[in-house]
Amino acid sequence: MARPKRIDLPFSLYHVLSRTNSGDIAFRDEKDQNKFLEYLARYVLLFNYRVHAWCLMPTHFHLLLESAQIPRLSEFMRRLLTAYTVYYNRRHKRHGHLFQGRFKSYIVEKADYLIPLSRYIHLNPGESPKSQDPFRYQGSSLMYYQKGGEPGFLHTGEILSWFQKDRKKYEKYIREGMKEGQKIEIVKQRFIGGQSFSRRIYQRIKATSQKGSRADRASRKAKDQARKKEEKKAHEIIERVGRYYGIEPAVILKGSYARRIVGKARTVAIRLLREEVSWTGKEIGQYLGLKKSIYEYWQKVEEKEDLRQDYERLKKVC
Repeated sequence: MARPKRIDLPFSLYHVLSRTNSGDIAFRDEKDQNKFLEYLARYVLLFNYRVHAWCLMPTHFHLLLESAQIPRLSEFMRRLLTAYTVYYNRRHKRHGHLFQGRFKSYIVEKADYLIPLSRYIHLNPGESPKSQDPFRYQGSSLMYYQKGGEPGFLHTGEILSWFQKDRKKYEKYIREGMKEGQKIEIVKQRFIGGQSFSRRIYQRIKATSQKGSRADRASRKAKDQARKKEEKKAHEIIERVGRYYGIEPAVILKGSYARRIVGKARTVAIRLLREEVSWTGKEIGQYLGLKKSIYEYWQKVEEKEDLRQDYERLKKVC
Protein backbone atom coordinates (compact mmCIF):
# COMPACT_ATOMS: atom_id res chain seq x y z
CA MET A 1 0.00 0.00 0.00
CA ALA A 2 1.35 3.44 -0.95
CA ARG A 3 2.43 5.63 1.94
CA PRO A 4 0.18 8.65 2.50
CA LYS A 5 1.62 11.99 1.46
CA ARG A 6 3.02 13.90 4.41
CA ILE A 7 0.85 16.76 5.65
CA ASP A 8 2.83 19.97 6.10
CA LEU A 9 0.69 22.95 7.08
CA PRO A 10 1.44 26.27 8.81
CA PHE A 11 0.49 26.88 12.43
CA SER A 12 -0.12 23.20 13.12
CA LEU A 13 0.80 20.77 15.87
CA TYR A 14 2.70 17.55 15.06
CA HIS A 15 3.68 14.42 16.90
CA VAL A 16 6.93 13.27 15.26
CA LEU A 17 8.47 9.85 15.82
CA SER A 18 11.64 8.34 14.36
CA ARG A 19 13.17 4.91 14.98
CA THR A 20 16.65 3.59 14.41
CA ASN A 21 17.60 0.99 11.82
CA SER A 22 17.33 -2.58 13.09
CA GLY A 23 17.03 -1.51 16.70
CA ASP A 24 20.41 0.27 16.83
CA ILE A 25 21.05 2.36 19.94
CA ALA A 26 20.79 6.07 19.10
CA PHE A 27 21.49 7.58 22.52
CA ARG A 28 24.16 5.73 24.46
CA ASP A 29 24.66 8.28 27.21
CA GLU A 30 23.86 11.79 28.39
CA LYS A 31 26.44 13.29 26.02
CA ASP A 32 24.55 11.87 23.03
CA GLN A 33 21.24 13.17 24.36
CA ASN A 34 22.69 16.64 24.93
CA LYS A 35 24.17 16.75 21.44
CA PHE A 36 20.81 15.81 19.88
CA LEU A 37 19.12 18.57 21.89
CA GLU A 38 21.83 21.01 20.80
CA TYR A 39 20.99 20.28 17.16
CA LEU A 40 17.27 20.39 17.92
CA ALA A 41 17.67 23.86 19.44
CA ARG A 42 19.65 25.04 16.40
CA TYR A 43 17.16 23.84 13.79
CA VAL A 44 14.08 24.87 15.76
CA LEU A 45 15.46 28.40 15.62
CA LEU A 46 16.41 28.13 11.93
CA PHE A 47 13.03 26.76 10.83
CA ASN A 48 10.95 28.66 13.40
CA TYR A 49 9.36 25.64 15.05
CA ARG A 50 8.12 25.45 18.62
CA VAL A 51 8.88 22.44 20.83
CA HIS A 52 6.32 21.51 23.48
CA ALA A 53 7.81 18.17 24.59
CA TRP A 54 10.37 15.50 23.74
CA CYS A 55 11.49 12.08 24.87
CA LEU A 56 14.73 10.47 23.67
CA MET A 57 14.58 6.68 24.06
CA PRO A 58 17.49 4.36 23.21
CA THR A 59 16.05 3.24 19.85
CA HIS A 60 13.63 6.06 18.98
CA PHE A 61 12.50 9.55 19.92
CA HIS A 62 9.28 11.57 20.18
CA LEU A 63 8.87 15.28 19.50
CA LEU A 64 5.79 17.44 19.98
CA LEU A 65 6.32 20.29 17.50
CA GLU A 66 4.34 23.26 16.26
CA SER A 67 4.99 24.85 12.88
CA ALA A 68 4.93 28.56 12.06
CA GLN A 69 4.00 30.39 8.85
CA ILE A 70 6.46 28.52 6.60
CA PRO A 71 6.14 24.80 7.33
CA ARG A 72 9.14 22.73 6.18
CA LEU A 73 8.87 19.66 8.35
CA SER A 74 10.72 17.28 6.01
CA GLU A 75 13.68 19.63 5.60
CA PHE A 76 13.75 20.39 9.32
CA MET A 77 13.90 16.67 10.16
CA ARG A 78 16.38 15.90 7.39
CA ARG A 79 18.72 18.55 8.77
CA LEU A 80 18.30 17.36 12.36
CA LEU A 81 18.81 13.66 11.62
CA THR A 82 21.74 14.22 9.26
CA ALA A 83 23.63 16.44 11.69
CA TYR A 84 23.11 14.06 14.60
CA THR A 85 24.03 10.98 12.56
CA VAL A 86 27.29 12.61 11.40
CA TYR A 87 28.16 13.41 15.03
CA TYR A 88 27.11 9.95 16.27
CA ASN A 89 29.03 8.05 13.61
CA ARG A 90 32.17 10.05 14.25
CA ARG A 91 31.96 9.63 18.02
CA HIS A 92 31.11 5.93 18.00
CA LYS A 93 33.21 5.01 14.96
CA ARG A 94 30.40 3.64 12.82
CA HIS A 95 29.12 4.23 9.29
CA GLY A 96 25.79 4.47 7.48
CA HIS A 97 22.31 5.60 8.40
CA LEU A 98 21.31 5.61 12.03
CA PHE A 99 17.57 6.26 11.68
CA GLN A 100 15.03 4.70 9.35
CA GLY A 101 14.58 6.55 6.07
CA ARG A 102 11.10 7.94 6.72
CA PHE A 103 10.12 9.48 10.02
CA LYS A 104 6.50 9.41 11.12
CA SER A 105 4.52 12.60 11.62
CA TYR A 106 0.91 12.96 12.75
CA ILE A 107 -0.94 16.25 12.57
CA VAL A 108 -2.68 16.83 15.89
CA GLU A 109 -5.99 18.34 16.93
CA LYS A 110 -4.41 20.75 19.35
CA ALA A 111 -7.44 21.71 21.44
CA ASP A 112 -8.14 18.12 22.46
CA TYR A 113 -4.76 16.40 22.26
CA LEU A 114 -1.97 18.84 23.21
CA ILE A 115 -2.22 17.88 26.89
CA PRO A 116 -2.82 14.10 26.49
CA LEU A 117 0.02 13.86 23.95
CA SER A 118 2.43 15.62 26.29
CA ARG A 119 1.54 13.00 28.92
CA TYR A 120 1.88 10.16 26.42
CA ILE A 121 5.36 11.36 25.40
CA HIS A 122 6.53 12.00 28.95
CA LEU A 123 5.38 8.56 30.11
CA ASN A 124 7.25 6.77 27.31
CA PRO A 125 10.15 5.61 29.53
CA GLY A 126 7.71 3.73 31.74
CA GLU A 127 6.16 1.98 28.73
CA SER A 128 9.45 0.60 27.37
CA PRO A 129 10.57 -3.04 27.84
CA LYS A 130 13.14 -1.81 30.37
CA SER A 131 10.66 0.29 32.30
CA GLN A 132 12.09 3.40 33.96
CA ASP A 133 10.63 6.05 36.23
CA PRO A 134 9.55 8.90 33.88
CA PHE A 135 10.29 11.47 36.59
CA ARG A 136 13.91 10.35 36.89
CA TYR A 137 14.54 9.81 33.19
CA GLN A 138 17.12 12.30 31.90
CA GLY A 139 16.23 12.09 28.20
CA SER A 140 12.82 13.71 28.54
CA SER A 141 11.46 17.24 28.84
CA LEU A 142 9.36 16.15 31.83
CA MET A 143 12.04 17.22 34.31
CA TYR A 144 11.68 20.82 33.09
CA TYR A 145 7.91 20.73 33.48
CA GLN A 146 8.41 19.43 36.99
CA LYS A 147 11.31 21.58 38.23
CA GLY A 148 11.63 24.51 35.81
CA GLY A 149 14.89 25.80 34.32
CA GLU A 150 13.81 24.85 30.80
CA PRO A 151 16.01 25.76 27.81
CA GLY A 152 14.85 28.62 25.61
CA PHE A 153 13.61 26.41 22.78
CA LEU A 154 11.24 24.41 25.04
CA HIS A 155 7.84 26.10 25.39
CA THR A 156 6.27 24.81 28.59
CA GLY A 157 3.98 27.79 29.11
CA GLU A 158 1.05 26.72 26.95
CA ILE A 159 0.72 23.27 28.50
CA LEU A 160 1.26 24.54 32.05
CA SER A 161 -1.38 27.23 31.49
CA TRP A 162 -3.97 24.44 31.50
CA PHE A 163 -2.85 23.72 35.08
CA GLN A 164 -2.86 27.36 36.27
CA LYS A 165 0.95 27.40 35.80
CA ASP A 166 1.14 24.99 38.74
CA ARG A 167 3.87 22.41 38.06
CA LYS A 168 2.61 20.19 40.89
CA LYS A 169 -0.78 19.91 39.20
CA TYR A 170 0.88 18.85 35.95
CA GLU A 171 2.98 16.31 37.86
CA LYS A 172 -0.21 14.92 39.39
CA TYR A 173 -1.73 14.64 35.89
CA ILE A 174 1.29 12.65 34.71
CA ARG A 175 1.18 10.34 37.73
CA GLU A 176 -2.51 9.66 37.11
CA GLY A 177 -1.55 8.59 33.61
CA MET A 178 0.90 6.04 35.03
CA LYS A 179 -2.07 4.28 36.64
CA GLU A 180 -4.55 4.66 33.80
CA GLY A 181 -2.34 3.57 30.89
CA GLN A 182 -1.83 5.54 27.71
CA LYS A 183 -3.36 5.13 24.28
CA ILE A 184 -3.49 7.64 21.44
CA GLU A 185 -5.79 6.90 18.52
CA ILE A 186 -4.32 7.55 15.06
CA VAL A 187 -6.72 8.06 12.13
CA LYS A 188 -5.69 7.09 8.57
CA GLN A 189 -1.99 6.92 9.56
CA ARG A 190 -1.79 10.71 9.68
CA PHE A 191 -4.24 12.32 12.14
CA ILE A 192 -4.48 12.46 15.92
CA GLY A 193 -7.97 13.84 16.32
CA GLY A 194 -11.60 13.22 15.42
CA GLN A 195 -13.23 12.78 12.02
CA SER A 196 -14.32 16.42 11.91
CA PHE A 197 -10.69 17.44 12.47
CA SER A 198 -9.49 15.33 9.55
CA ARG A 199 -12.16 16.93 7.32
CA ARG A 200 -10.99 20.41 8.34
CA ILE A 201 -7.40 19.50 7.50
CA TYR A 202 -8.40 18.27 4.05
CA GLN A 203 -10.24 21.55 3.53
CA ARG A 204 -7.12 23.50 4.52
CA ILE A 205 -4.98 21.47 2.11
CA LYS A 206 -7.48 22.06 -0.69
CA ALA A 207 -7.65 25.80 0.00
CA THR A 208 -3.86 26.24 -0.05
CA SER A 209 -3.56 24.27 -3.30
CA GLN A 210 -6.09 26.43 -5.18
CA LYS A 211 -4.25 29.11 -7.13
CA GLY A 212 -5.46 32.60 -6.39
CA SER A 213 -7.32 31.63 -3.23
CA ARG A 214 -6.87 33.71 -0.08
CA ALA A 215 -4.84 30.92 1.53
CA ASP A 216 -2.68 30.56 -1.60
CA ARG A 217 -1.98 34.31 -1.73
CA ALA A 218 -1.03 34.39 1.94
CA SER A 219 1.25 31.39 1.48
CA ARG A 220 2.99 32.89 -1.55
CA LYS A 221 3.53 36.20 0.23
CA ALA A 222 5.02 34.49 3.28
CA LYS A 223 7.31 32.34 1.12
CA ASP A 224 8.48 35.36 -0.85
CA GLN A 225 9.35 37.22 2.34
CA ALA A 226 11.17 34.17 3.69
CA ARG A 227 13.08 33.74 0.42
CA LYS A 228 14.36 37.33 0.52
CA LYS A 229 15.41 36.92 4.14
CA GLU A 230 17.30 33.70 3.36
CA GLU A 231 18.96 35.20 0.29
CA LYS A 232 20.25 38.07 2.43
CA LYS A 233 21.61 35.63 4.99
CA ALA A 234 23.25 33.51 2.26
CA HIS A 235 24.91 36.60 0.76
CA GLU A 236 26.31 37.56 4.17
CA ILE A 237 27.79 34.07 4.57
CA ILE A 238 29.44 34.23 1.13
CA GLU A 239 30.88 37.66 1.94
CA ARG A 240 32.36 36.41 5.22
CA VAL A 241 33.84 33.33 3.56
CA GLY A 242 35.31 35.59 0.88
CA ARG A 243 36.93 37.85 3.48
CA TYR A 244 38.35 34.85 5.32
CA TYR A 245 39.99 33.42 2.20
CA GLY A 246 40.80 36.78 0.62
CA ILE A 247 38.69 36.34 -2.52
CA GLU A 248 35.68 38.13 -4.02
CA PRO A 249 32.18 36.74 -3.28
CA ALA A 250 31.45 36.59 -7.03
CA VAL A 251 34.34 34.15 -7.48
CA ILE A 252 32.87 31.82 -4.85
CA LEU A 253 29.45 31.96 -6.49
CA LYS A 254 30.69 31.27 -10.03
CA GLY A 255 33.57 28.86 -9.49
CA SER A 256 31.77 25.67 -10.54
CA TYR A 257 35.06 23.96 -11.43
CA ALA A 258 37.10 25.69 -8.73
CA ARG A 259 40.43 24.41 -7.55
CA ARG A 260 42.68 25.18 -4.59
CA ILE A 261 41.68 28.22 -2.52
CA VAL A 262 38.43 28.87 -4.38
CA GLY A 263 37.51 25.21 -4.09
CA LYS A 264 38.14 25.34 -0.36
CA ALA A 265 36.04 28.48 -0.02
CA ARG A 266 33.12 26.96 -1.93
CA THR A 267 33.27 23.72 0.06
CA VAL A 268 33.21 25.51 3.41
CA ALA A 269 30.54 27.94 2.16
CA ILE A 270 28.31 25.00 1.22
CA ARG A 271 28.65 23.54 4.71
CA LEU A 272 27.85 26.90 6.32
CA LEU A 273 24.85 27.46 4.06
CA ARG A 274 23.60 24.01 4.94
CA GLU A 275 23.83 24.87 8.63
CA GLU A 276 22.67 28.48 8.66
CA VAL A 277 20.08 28.76 5.85
CA SER A 278 16.87 26.75 5.64
CA TRP A 279 17.27 25.89 1.95
CA THR A 280 17.22 22.33 0.68
CA GLY A 281 20.37 20.80 -0.77
CA LYS A 282 18.98 21.38 -4.24
CA GLU A 283 18.34 25.07 -3.53
CA ILE A 284 21.90 25.52 -2.23
CA GLY A 285 23.21 23.79 -5.35
CA GLN A 286 21.24 26.12 -7.59
CA TYR A 287 22.49 29.18 -5.69
CA LEU A 288 26.10 28.12 -6.26
CA GLY A 289 25.63 26.62 -9.72
CA LEU A 290 26.73 23.14 -8.64
CA LYS A 291 26.74 20.23 -11.08
CA LYS A 292 26.65 17.56 -8.38
CA SER A 293 25.13 16.93 -4.96
CA ILE A 294 26.15 19.17 -2.07
CA TYR A 295 26.66 16.09 0.11
CA GLU A 296 30.00 15.35 -1.55
CA TYR A 297 31.18 18.74 -0.35
CA TRP A 298 29.64 18.17 3.09
CA GLN A 299 31.67 14.99 3.47
CA LYS A 300 34.92 16.74 2.51
CA VAL A 301 34.57 19.02 5.53
CA GLU A 302 34.22 15.93 7.72
CA GLU A 303 37.20 14.16 6.17
CA LYS A 304 39.76 16.97 5.79
CA GLU A 305 41.12 18.54 8.94
CA ASP A 306 42.07 21.89 7.35
CA LEU A 307 38.55 22.35 5.95
CA ARG A 308 36.99 21.40 9.25
CA GLN A 309 39.14 23.94 11.10
CA ASP A 310 38.20 26.67 8.62
CA TYR A 311 34.55 25.73 8.98
CA GLU A 312 34.71 25.85 12.79
CA ARG A 313 36.38 29.29 12.72
CA LEU A 314 33.87 30.70 10.26
CA LYS A 315 30.92 29.16 12.08
CA LYS A 316 31.65 31.42 15.04
CA VAL A 317 31.12 34.55 12.93
CA CYS A 318 28.35 33.38 10.54
